[in-house]
Amino acid sequence: MRKLIFLSLLIMGFILGACNSESTTEKSNQDGSNSTESETTESGSEGDNKLTIGMTVINQEALFFTEMVKGAEAKAEELGVELNVYNANNNQVDQNNAVENFISEGVDAIIVNAIDPGALNPVVEKVEEAGISLISVDSVIEHEAVDVQIGVDNSEESVRMGEYFNEFKEEHWGDKEVKLGIVSALNAPIQVNRQDSFLETVESDSVEVVDIVDGENVQEKALTASENLFISNPDLDAVFVTGEPAYIGAVSAVNSQGKQDSVKLFGWDLSPQVVQGIDQGYVESVIQQHPDKYGEEAVKSAVSLINGEEVESLIGVPATIVTEDNVDDFRSLFE
Repeated sequence: MRKLIFLSLLIMGFILGACNSESTTEKSNQDGSNSTESETTESGSEGDNKLTIGMTVINQEALFFTEMVKGAEAKAEELGVELNVYNANNNQVDQNNAVENFISEGVDAIIVNAIDPGALNPVVEKVEEAGISLISVDSVIEHEAVDVQIGVDNSEESVRMGEYFNEFKEEHWGDKEVKLGIVSALNAPIQVNRQDSFLETVESDSVEVVDIVDGENVQEKALTASENLFISNPDLDAVFVTGEPAYIGAVSAVNSQGKQDSVKLFGWDLSPQVVQGIDQGYVESVIQQHPDKYGEEAVKSAVSLINGEEVESLIGVPATIVTEDNVDDFRSLFE
């Protein structure tokens, strides 16, 4: 009988102990103290719930943006976070809506590759009000809500290209007045900045800018604009292009108009078509960014910010001027 009473008391002790332990654990979690379930891992995930990062890019037609997304996705997988990518397809309203949707979904950070940085200000303010970390990539969003800006100094790199152009002109054209055309994207502030910085650098006393045409950052429109530029200016010597769609359009126009032996192209962003132009001799030089690094740095910065770590407010990723001398280093991008 005594043995039975002892066993009953022992069992009751275990039950009370378990209840007490469960109550203590629940209270500990409510108080926010450390526990196995609430501990944030090094990758940034909390328990079974991954951190979620929203990312919106200008489009996914241009290789530049697809490479940016690939870099971001690779880094997100490495760090164990969820990355939701929205392709704005050159539509500013859609991009604003995407950012608002990310806020509503309660993402932990937002990465924006802005179509028109100024037009994003209203939703950027909403991001700030929601207390969500914001990373701007490539396009510069001038707002205090931006925690990190990642990219290249577009103005500085276009100045470098302008200096390269001046040296090329002196060596190959001498005192001749060079007729220069521009294929731009006037709806993209970042490309207008590249255009202006280049033109401010070239030697204006011996260069005539015959026309600036607008490809609207769309390959087909850039082709039409480039063809119109060549048709209207049959004695054109050189063209500066401000981005990948413009460069592809200009290369296609050179071929369609038979200008391979009379025109030299300078500008931004490699593509298979531009590499072919280098091989054929009419593409002289290309500013090549490293967009995959942009994506990697953006996700890495987002996770660091979420975890309360300090991150540099400006992260620069230098570009490379590609010519026939070093183009082999970049062919693997297009294999």
